[in-house]
Amino acid sequence: MTRRLPAAWLACALFAACAPGIRAADLTGTLTGVGSDTASALVARWAEAFRAEHPRVLVQVQAAGSASTPTALTEGAADFGSMSRPMSGAETAAFRARHGYAPTPVVVAHDAIAVFVHPDNPLQRITLAQLDAIYSAGRLCHAAVPVRTWRDLGVTDATLADLRVLASGRNDASGTYEVFREGALCGGRYRPDVVAWPGNGAVVATVAQNREAIGYAGLGYVNGLVKPLALARDDQDAGTMPDRASVTQGRYALSRALFLYVNRPPGSALAELPAAFLAYALSDEGQALAQREGFTPLQYDERAAQRARIE
Repeated sequence: MTRRLPAAWLACALFAACAPGIRAADLTGTLTGVGSDTASALVARWAEAFRAEHPRVLVQVQAAGSASTPTALTEGAADFGSMSRPMSGAETAAFRARHGYAPTPVVVAHDAIAVFVHPDNPLQRITLAQLDAIYSAGRLCHAAVPVRTWRDLGVTDATLADLRVLASGRNDASGTYEVFREGALCGGRYRPDVVAWPGNGAVVATVAQNREAIGYAGLGYVNGLVKPLALARDDQDAGTMPDRASVTQGRYALSRALFLYVNRPPGSALAELPAAFLAYALSDEGQALAQREGFTPLQYDERAAQRARIE
């Protein structure tokens, strides 16, 4: 049986709010966060619920994309930053050069990048190599030729087959852009004709409104206006749909973690407000909100491992 971890218990475990004379209800101040568009709705929900428990705390969050987190944390402009990808080596090195140690990543949920088409598109499955042939300039995943039309993907529908594939995705400030580039483009460069959007919702809207379009976005943003595709690792693979089970088990090829990064000096306790916020994110209540927003919550042992990173 899964053990419940109430938010108040986790707060006691993560910071000194349970020390004599200090109560969680006494928390006060301003908590500032930046980061991922993919995680923005979830972080906003967490912030709203956190403020309900701690009304004397003001939570300010900006969703400028995962690329905004490293700079904001390095410059001390944010208490935490959400990312839908891990920090790069260069980003970590810049933080280390300023502070003398690396930032602390905390996994707060699991996610996946879904690939989807218009509901009227008959395509049901796509391979990683086909995605590379649609989106990349160099085809590093070894597709023989670029995909230009829907006929190149085996679509024979008379009204669609010879239409050019309208490829849409995220812009380069997005963690989703980077994870997709690494996972589906084998680290290659995007084709210049890929339509790049600053938000997941815009990608979904583009595909919903254009029968010839294909797009990718965080799974939590996929709705009934588009049709997600089964993703196959190779031609022999039947394909896997992005759902909670396939993401948790790692069977879906474009699964990923969502992170909250914080500045915690080695040997020191994490600052009180970000510690309390992380406590809420890792609590049963916080993880239930993650599931409600379309993400896959952490298992108990995963939460215990993440608490250990900041205790």
